[in-house]
Amino acid sequence: MPVGSSNLGKNTNPEQWKHDNQWEAEEVTITAAGVGGQRNLGVAVAAGKKRRVEEVTINHLGTNNTNVTLLISGGATKVTIPVPAQTGRVWFSNNGRKFTAGQISAVQSSDVTGGNTLVSASGVEK
Repeated sequence: MPVGSSNLGKNTNPEQWKHDNQWEAEEVTITAAGVGGQRNLGVAVAAGKKRRVEEVTINHLGTNNTNVTLLISGGATKVTIPVPAQTGRVWFSNNGRKFTAGQISAVQSSDVTGGNTLVSASGVEK
């Protein structure tokens, strides 16, 4: 029997499980502030699955401070991340923020004066 598996067919190695269920969103560029600048992070969560966004990487090129919000597209806020002008941030959560079937994870920036905000995200989907 291969290492990291059991006779039940379930992966018992946490790192391998995470790798097998990895979810990543391509980097998006936010060029307008607020709701007008909301960008989806990939497609909707498939039926019967759940997505946990565990990491959000931000490169804010704007000349003003901003807040980057992870949210359900067109819906509730999951977390708001303050980002000073012309800096980057990596937000991380061991448990992540949960999105359920049919929901689309999205991001928006509160201020993009003087430059865009670039955002990517990753986590697990199972």
